[in-house]
Amino acid sequence: MTYLKQFIRKNKKLSFLTLLALTLQTIGTLAVPFLIGRLIDVGITSGNQSLVIKIGGQMLLVALLGSLSAIWGSYLSAELAATYGYQVRHDFYQKTQELSIQDMEKFGVSSLLTRMMNDVTNVQREFMMVLQLILPAPIICLFAVIMTFINSPKLALIPLTSVVIYLVAVFLLLKKGLPLSSKIQEKLDRMMVKLREFFNGINIIRAFDNQELEEEKNNQRFSDYASSMVAVNKIFAFLTPIAYLIMGIVFALIIWMGSLLVGQGNLQIGVVTAVVEYSIQTLGYLILAAMVVVTLPRAVASLNRIEAVLTTTPEISEEKTAVCEANTSEVLVKFDNVSFAYKGAEPVLEGISFDILKGHTTAIVGGTGSGKSTIAKLLLKLSTINSGDISIHSHSFNTWSQHDLRKTISYVPQKAFLFNGTIESNILMGNPTATAKEIQQAVKIAQAETFISNQPHKLQAPVSQGGTNFSGGQKQRLSIARALIKKADLYVFDDSFSALDYQTDANLRRALKTEMPDSTFLIIAQRLSTIQDADQIIVLDEGRIVGQGTHDFLLKNNQTYQEFAISQGISLEGVE
Repeated sequence: MTYLKQFIRKNKKLSFLTLLALTLQTIGTLAVPFLIGRLIDVGITSGNQSLVIKIGGQMLLVALLGSLSAIWGSYLSAELAATYGYQVRHDFYQKTQELSIQDMEKFGVSSLLTRMMNDVTNVQREFMMVLQLILPAPIICLFAVIMTFINSPKLALIPLTSVVIYLVAVFLLLKKGLPLSSKIQEKLDRMMVKLREFFNGINIIRAFDNQELEEEKNNQRFSDYASSMVAVNKIFAFLTPIAYLIMGIVFALIIWMGSLLVGQGNLQIGVVTAVVEYSIQTLGYLILAAMVVVTLPRAVASLNRIEAVLTTTPEISEEKTAVCEANTSEVLVKFDNVSFAYKGAEPVLEGISFDILKGHTTAIVGGTGSGKSTIAKLLLKLSTINSGDISIHSHSFNTWSQHDLRKTISYVPQKAFLFNGTIESNILMGNPTATAKEIQQAVKIAQAETFISNQPHKLQAPVSQGGTNFSGGQKQRLSIARALIKKADLYVFDDSFSALDYQTDANLRRALKTEMPDSTFLIIAQRLSTIQDADQIIVLDEGRIVGQGTHDFLLKNNQTYQEFAISQGISLEGVE
């Protein structure tokens, strides 16, 4: 509830106006039965027509003000709920930018989507209903019972007893239904995970003709979710019948006892009418409140799930203790005895030490699982190292904010990803202020010039979500162009040439050398032909450096590198 309290404090004016409008609405609602009693007992009974007209006018005025307050309150409640939804989604988005890969994986992508969309919507809807239906209920109940006691203590016992009985019934049903309600969102998460897996892997499912098996798995998740919803609804289905049963008994008892008291001359008929009105309002609001309370456990569960993300302390600290500027040192990046392991797992990297020199190309090669891509993630501060240190421009990582660090590095991911839009909009993500000439230069170096020119709309050609309307090689080249258009100190290619044919790969590397001769590159690859011209090659095996040098040096002196060469059809003949 911490975030909700902060939100209310942040929006004090809107919250106050909403409560004011709801208070005026409540006063208007409560004033009508009181005026009805006076109209009957003072006006009609005495036969004073002018007093009847006066009280009737007062009733009309109160009803009008109450209605206007209700409209105003509804509008403000909706605005407050909408503001909550906007602000929490904004903060949620900002928070995910701070979280490390491990933090993100702890929650899961599907769960984060469910929390940001479904859970926020649940809280928004509940927020509005609580303001309009739950908050007025105790005020109206209390006032109605007090007014009934003032007029007739004997009659007051009837609505008071009915309220207590109904509240006990609500409490018992909530106690039984609360555990089930809190689990509904978890089952929705699992259903979303399975659906996401189904849609992402639909081609594989069809290729292996596993539609029936996957349908059975999905149906199981659907069934679990539906069963929970049915179980909760069965429990709370008793609320409305109980309320109407109590309401019928209360009306009968009030009219019966009121008739006796009126007949004995102990009570006026207007008071009985007012008590009936107060009882209707009391039980009516309790029924509405109970209907909202039924959904309250689920909303509370959603609120807790949202706040679990918003209150997560990021694994990566944003504290910046020094001004990180370029210096005259030849070393751009320095890995000093770096070790890294995911939580609860074996080390991925152990004792990694090497330098990336300015204006040089450094390459990293290794088998699957050797830790190559982890080095790129550490450079981008997507994860934190367990021991050792990484420095850029002679400044330790601890002195860099994520924002400044990522301005210094341009990155091409292992899996090329494009965003919905156009070719140009995707490239400009690397540098929104780039000129047409700079775009053309990046496209030319990335070897994307030919296939872009073949598009009917050239740079304005549409790109579907994920770039599914382009081949793997085309997506890689556009990702490379997006990275090259950014002015950076270091360009990191994380196995980014894998979908390119050998000729395009060679042309791209040649273009990098001739068009960007003073730039610093880190190329992570499995294909030795991609890195053979690098100034320095780092050989990784099971998270450790087992070789370091040029292509020719490693072919002569490093057994692991030789094994890679042989496996890729590179002959060792003539190597001394």
